[in-house]
Amino acid sequence: MITSLDELTPAARTVALRFLDTAAAATEAELREQVVEGLTAELCERLAADATPDGVEAVAAGFGPIAEDLEDDPHGFLGRLGAGVKFDDLAGRIARTWWNPADERYFVPRAFGWGWDLNVGAVAVRLGLIEPDAEAVPFTATPDAAFKAAAAVPLALGAAVGLHYIVRGRSLPARLPSHWAFDGRPDRWISKPSAAITDLGITSVAAGAAAWAATTDREGSQRAGVLAGATLAGGLAASTALVRGLAKPRGWAAPLGVFAASAAVAGVLYGLAKAGRDAEIARDLG
Repeated sequence: MITSLDELTPAARTVALRFLDTAAAATEAELREQVVEGLTAELCERLAADATPDGVEAVAAGFGPIAEDLEDDPHGFLGRLGAGVKFDDLAGRIARTWWNPADERYFVPRAFGWGWDLNVGAVAVRLGLIEPDAEAVPFTATPDAAFKAAAAVPLALGAAVGLHYIVRGRSLPARLPSHWAFDGRPDRWISKPSAAITDLGITSVAAGAAAWAATTDREGSQRAGVLAGATLAGGLAASTALVRGLAKPRGWAAPLGVFAASAAVAGVLYGLAKAGRDAEIARDLG
């Protein structure tokens, strides 16, 4: 018996997660959460920490027809489009979804809303940057110093946006773009004060959230999720402020901004996970 699927080996946990994804796919949306929670509890009741992938499949097969769908849907994508609009433990779900090196899938059901998120942890494993079992539970061993260092990213983005409007505010036109067409040309406009309030407001909230995550005593996954979300929001707001101020429309500017913000999130999560791994190694070596 185990208390959490995180106690399984990475390979066995992947099989268990696929089974749960398939079970959710075959369930009505309003009952999905209850079914997954119930099946998770049953799996923990019947499995040991040293269970093999074949052993997990054997236990899953005992639940009935749901397990048979694993062969037709090995990645658990059918019908499972995300967590929906749920705010409970949102930060923790973001961290576990965006960074899960033990899960070999690159695209996983979204932590919030419907669709798929990129599993940065799987990409890091593929690139050889980290091991799939780097931490038994990601971010649990990450030291406070690493969280404080990661908070510097959203804080710096907020400061950069503030400096942008201080230095360039007077030279910017009275109307600034608020939306761009596919060719990079603005097709909607907003007043300069409104644009400044929007950009500065988003980055300020992101910086405040990052400061909270750097100093709170909440569990590591929640702190990492807040920092990842704050970095993404701050990065997108900062890139938007920069694109607004371009003298000529550039079709590559907006995609480049999204990529840069996403890369910053990946860097933050990797840095936190690597710090946690190093802390575990240092602890094990005494």
